Amino acid sequence: MSKEPEFWSGWRERLSALRNVPAVLRFVWDSGRTVVVLSLLSRICSALLPLALFWVSKLIIDTIYRILITHQPVSARLWWLVAAEFALAVTAGVLGRVIDYLDALLAGKYTHHISVRVMEHAAALDLTAYENPEFYDRLERARVQATDRLYMIQAIGRLIQQAITTITLSVSIMLFSPWLLLLLIVGVLPAFAGETHFAFLGYAKNFRQTPIRRQLDYLRILGGSKEAAKELKLFGLKNFLTGKFKRLSTQVYEEDVALARRKVMAGSVLAAIGTAGYYTAYVFASGRRSPAYSVSEL
Repeated sequence: MSKEPEFWSGWRERLSALRNVPAVLRFVWDSGRTVVVLSLLSRICSALLPLALFWVSKLIIDTIYRILITHQPVSARLWWLVAAEFALAVTAGVLGRVIDYLDALLAGKYTHHISVRVMEHAAALDLTAYENPEFYDRLERARVQATDRLYMIQAIGRLIQQAITTITLSVSIMLFSPWLLLLLIVGVLPAFAGETHFAFLGYAKNFRQTPIRRQLDYLRILGGSKEAAKELKLFGLKNFLTGKFKRLSTQVYEEDVALARRKVMAGSVLAAIGTAGYYTAYVFASGRRSPAYSVSEL
């Protein structure tokens, strides 16, 4: 059987899973609206700062170039520009710490909100629902994801911030040279596709390992609790429980290592492609000799 249909089928399933993102964002919004708004505003401001820094740096280079060409004394405008760049750099550092602070606040609010929702929903269920292993796995995933989804939420925030920065800088590069922008995109896309692919594989692996991890938690508690110590000695279950735990734990470890190994090898190759694209763009920009672009425009 060809692997190509399975490859595209897997990507369709992964993309279809994105329909759950709005529901997660709704939970985030309900958990702390003020914190969410402040976090978004902070990230937007932080995303625009690199463009402002580049623009001020350009003005500083233009001013220095003009001073060297005309042999004029250093003007006050240069020092104002340096002060502006210093203020933007300080602002960027402050905004970074503000974003971390708001992320910590949102993490606490989200964990509290989701934990309460899960407990209320579990209390409202009929006892027969707990006899279904598939349902219990879903309930276990919901309990674990009360904290596990924090990483995804923070990643979404970083994605929004980086998307704004990327768009603004891309427009600036396109004004300089559309071909240069195309070259950078070609260099970045392979690494982006690779990271996305392995992120989906990691999620699928964690989803698949939910029943095994639940068994490991049960065996860990059963084999190390004082309540079960007498029964373990009486029925001689120590070797049985330890062996089962080792077997399941080894299975999880080998799956994690196999995926990590594939990610390292593929990621290294894709990162090399991205780096080659970056330095090719650097050589392309440095080697331009068109009179339409002077030093003051770099």
